[in-house]
Amino acid sequence: MFLNIIIFIVLAMLLAKLLFRYLAPWLLRRYVERRMKKFGEGFQNFEEQSQNREGKTYGDIRVDHIPQKEEPQNCNVDEEYVDFEEMNEDEQK
Repeated sequence: MFLNIIIFIVLAMLLAKLLFRYLAPWLLRRYVERRMKKFGEGFQNFEEQSQNREGKTYGDIRVDHIPQKEEPQNCNVDEEYVDFEEMNEDEQK
């Protein structure tokens, strides 16, 4: 009975090793290929939609609104411009 359990465990480990060696890379490769295909289809749909909008192609620029330039505001008389000068530490002493 004890020998049967050990043989079963060893066979299960060998089978798991074979599955991970051959089946796991195949499953991973298949998953990546499906995701790449799905991404490619989404990108093609995006290109088609962008080309169908008003006959524009990818990269064309359309400006809907140009803001009017504002008049410069009058400066308040109370405000003064103060010119700052940088001083080295040696000059401060």
